[in-house]
Amino acid sequence: MHKRKQVIGWCFIGISTFLLLIGICFHPRIQFQQPKPEIHYIENTTDELNVLLYCHSSDYFLYRGTPIGFQYELIKILSDSIGMKLHLTFSSEPADIKTNIYTSNYDIIAIDINEEEYTEYPLTFSHSHSTSFPVLIQRKKDTLAYDTLYIPAHFPVKPQAERWGKVIIDTVDAEELFEYVQDKKVRYLCTDYNTAIMLLPFYPDLMISDTLGAEYERRWILNPANTTINQKINDWLERFTKSEAYKKLNEKYFHPRSRFLARASIEKRRGKISPYDATIRHYAKKYNLDWRLVSSIIFQESKFTTSSVGIGGSFGIMQMMPATAANFGIDSTSTVEQQLAAGIRLISSINKQFADIEDENERAYFIAASYNAGSGHIHDARRLCEKYGGNKNIWSEVESYLILKTEHKYYTDPVVTNGYYPGKHTVRYTKAVIDRYHGYKMSMPE
Repeated sequence: MHKRKQVIGWCFIGISTFLLLIGICFHPRIQFQQPKPEIHYIENTTDELNVLLYCHSSDYFLYRGTPIGFQYELIKILSDSIGMKLHLTFSSEPADIKTNIYTSNYDIIAIDINEEEYTEYPLTFSHSHSTSFPVLIQRKKDTLAYDTLYIPAHFPVKPQAERWGKVIIDTVDAEELFEYVQDKKVRYLCTDYNTAIMLLPFYPDLMISDTLGAEYERRWILNPANTTINQKINDWLERFTKSEAYKKLNEKYFHPRSRFLARASIEKRRGKISPYDATIRHYAKKYNLDWRLVSSIIFQESKFTTSSVGIGGSFGIMQMMPATAANFGIDSTSTVEQQLAAGIRLISSINKQFADIEDENERAYFIAASYNAGSGHIHDARRLCEKYGGNKNIWSEVESYLILKTEHKYYTDPVVTNGYYPGKHTVRYTKAVIDRYHGYKMSMPE
């Protein structure tokens, strides 16, 4: 009987996945809703797409040191396709995200919400980017008793729970409830199919045993003032969700037998960033640095390998140049711990040079960029930014002047003291470091 239920469950999942890929190809034309009358929305007229992304189990996580996730990848493809520079803000707190819903702080808010809660002042939504449906999670060896059903906080739809004796809407998220079911503190959990498929490889004793409701559309919340941008987003969604690339993206994250998810589950269970976590934590704490930022820089430099030799003779796990390394008392024969200690001292010295940037999140960009380019070029870009009316403490404004240091007008400017520099690589480097750093912060304790 148990095997029959499991087979039925997986058959339903296969059919639903097929319907997901077909159904979202038929988008009705969105009629943008009137916003709350007392809110003044501001249109985004820049080339930057500002996105607030909920760090949900299926939408943003780390794999092999790199941030990935269904919506994370989808939004990156979108920004490239419509020719806008992506600026991502991450949050794991749905309550905080919802405070931005009736604002124009973001062009896209990527979170699933119960739309029935916002009917008084309807929101502007994108076309559907995917679908999901409620499912029941239980331990494989348990029989189904319909006693108490737990629903995670901020669940976007009302599941069909008439047969259940008791329904508890918990204050924790789905991943915590998966832990409770695994540890036999809870017997039954309702979650969405996408989350279930992402998390089940991490919990081999659990399974999907039933469906608890109809399929629902997942859509982005848009800034109603962005008439042009919103149309571009919806036109792109109509095209992309019919493409082979979109089909592959869905199979990567939501196919029940995804090899990618199986490999990711092994990595997640290790619960660490690298074999050197303890050493990095020790020296980062000594110099009052976030060890996760340090780890992200190291990953970008060497992927935690110890024998690499780079262009110009940079070496080891921190990829320090010989002259810089000598200033910190090490060379290529030094131990890994000595290299880590020296590299973290270097990062600490960079951090002190940008002490005037009070926002630690912003300062992290400048630290990462300086580790790659040298702080002199970053200070040049800050001075140029200030000279031309920008905010020298905001990386998104400073980075454009770092790129401009390839042009004669800028690298010969009197405020520039370090000359020519091809800054595009450093801008890409910095983005990769900070994206990964955000992922580390979401998945690893401070």
